[in-house]
Formats: sequence, C-alpha cells, structure tokens
Amino acid sequence: MKAYKFRTVENLEFVIDILINKRLFCCEARSLNDIREGDIRVGNDQGKALAVLEFGQAVTDALRSYRVCSLSKIFDNHLLWAYYAGGFTGLAIEVDVPASDLVEVKYGDDFLYLSNYLEAADIGATVRAVLSRKSTIWSHEQEVRVIATDAFYKLSEPISRIIVGARTSQTMITALDLISSHYGIKVDRTVIADWGIYTTGIQR
Repeated sequence: MKAYKFRTVENLEFVIDILINKRLFCCEARSLNDIREGDIRVGNDQGKALAVLEFGQAVTDALRSYRVCSLSKIFDNHLLWAYYAGGFTGLAIEVDVPASDLVEVKYGDDFLYLSNYLEAADIGATVRAVLSRKSTIWSHEQEVRVIATDAFYKLSEPISRIIVGARTSQTMITALDLISSHYGIKVDRTVIADWGIYTTGIQR
C-alpha cells in the first residue's frame, strides 16, 4: 500500500536517513499530536473494579513500550502540507508498506473504556486499539500507522518517490534530486490548481 510521510527540510538529516537507510522513525506514543492519544478510561467495572484497575495498569505499562510511525494515505491535502511540510516548503516521501504492517486510524469522539476489553484481556490488542484511535477533528489526515516496539521500521520495498512542495527552494530540490537519483528515487513537485493538488516532474 502506498503511503506518505510528510517532512520539513529544517532537519534534513531525518529525510536523508529515510532515503539512505530505507527506514521510518517510530516515535513514542506520548509525543503524538492529539492530546487524547493513548487515552483509555475505566468505564463500567461491572463489579470487577480491581480487575479493571489491574488490567488498566498493564495496558498503561505496555503503552510505554509501543511506538508509532504516522503516515497518510493521501498527499493532496493542503492541511497536511501546512502542518507537517513547512507550508509547502518541505516534502512528502512516498513509500510502499505491506497492508499487513499498517493499522488504519479510526476517528471518533467517544472515549475507549477498559471494561470493554477486560473479558478478552488481550493487552497487545487493547494497546493497538488505543493507538489506532483519534478524534474526528483529525479525520482529514486519512492516517495509517505502523505500530511497533522498535525505534525504526525497515522498509521492505524501495522508496517510490519524493514529492517536493510548491514552495520548496530550487537549491533544496537540486540537493534532493542528487541524493535521490543515486538511489533510483523519482522526484516530483506539487502544483496547486483551482481543483486541487497534483504533481509533475521537476525541472533540471
């Protein structure tokens, strides 16, 4: 499945690391941008208050060891470029990730409750449910995630291409093109039209 990692160019070494080492950094859950990330409540303990609290502590402990790499299914959303790619001065890296390695984010404003997961008592499944949930205000991001315990996710397929923003400097585009061409990675740029965002080849 094709997915997109948006990056600014202020910390260009992070971009270069992705291109050279073919890997994606997975951050700790507590550093994600939705304040409700990892938020799960007690709920109805159904007379099993102690069991719920113990299960909740186990889930909380497990959450500390899990990490997330956030990607989007789309590249043509203005807000994604504004938030994560320096207002079109950065880029989006197109990668191909097996669908089995991705979790599609579900959007909703209801809280998740421990009591709903107590019967199965599957800590790993509960953690994945918590880390694949965001508030509906983020639904425009069409996010998919790698959920892992390692700091880096190794890409099994070659990087497809780099898409540079409409405001990315020509110097930066030239530098990215030099690096990318060495690894056989295509470089395109965004074009802003009245009907949306599309890509075209770069001028050399």
